[in-house]
Amino acid sequence: MNNIIFQYLIVNDEVDKRGDIQGRKRSDLYLEMADISTESFEKYAEEIGCKHMYSDERVFTKGHGCSTSTLYECLRVIYDPYFDQFDKVLFADTDIVVNTKENIFEISDAEVYGVLESDIRCETQGGYNAWDYDPKVMKDYIEKFNMHDCPLIPSFGIGNKFESKLTILNTGVVVWTKEARLKARELFDSWEAWCYPKSVNPNNKVHHMSILNDQPFISSQLMKYDFDLESVDQSWNDTPPHYKDPQHWIDTGKCKFLHYTGGEQKAEMVDLYHKGKFPIFNEGW
Repeated sequence: MNNIIFQYLIVNDEVDKRGDIQGRKRSDLYLEMADISTESFEKYAEEIGCKHMYSDERVFTKGHGCSTSTLYECLRVIYDPYFDQFDKVLFADTDIVVNTKENIFEISDAEVYGVLESDIRCETQGGYNAWDYDPKVMKDYIEKFNMHDCPLIPSFGIGNKFESKLTILNTGVVVWTKEARLKARELFDSWEAWCYPKSVNPNNKVHHMSILNDQPFISSQLMKYDFDLESVDQSWNDTPPHYKDPQHWIDTGKCKFLHYTGGEQKAEMVDLYHKGKFPIFNEGW
């Protein structure tokens, strides 16, 4: 198999307008975070025998200015012909540290696979599926999906373990087969129409950024066009700070991909790196 891991981080002037994190300039923290993440994925790629690619420039979203549009750069794995030479592509966020030698490309034969939001369960909090407990959030999702003629399909999860009103894939870790990427290139609706609804129809309601970003868009398209989507174990996209003893989950390998979402957790990721807490960077990994 000829596979590749793709990561990117685009830092622009908008990033620092969101303010410092723990007294650190946000852009500087993000850049250091990305260095750590890409180093871990480079080591992982060498371990499992695949290619690794990192980009810090807009390619697919070139010409777009808003901060939300940078999130759609992940669609480059679908639309950039460069990736057509590969059997599978793993897209991974740059706030993730690898914590396994197991080959993610071998864990499923589905067209697309990753971890569903509703399958994420931790010791200190539940999943991130606000649409299941906040009627206003669900109403917004219904409006947005209906606006684009996308079906609202309940979560299937891993063996239907967790029920949810919506199937939303956490797009921080996604594996695409070549067939799925070519299918998406042909069938996916316009991401610009999803991200900039007013430009298509001035009467459209503009929802919160969390609904306008890549995650609901990709999830809606996978459901609309009936892709073979599989939810894999959450250890492939897990967040150690959500456990009472996070280092135990790291040291034992119970978390395979350590995903430090949110500003404060990104700072924690950098601090843990400097303390030597990630096994992949230790001698003898």
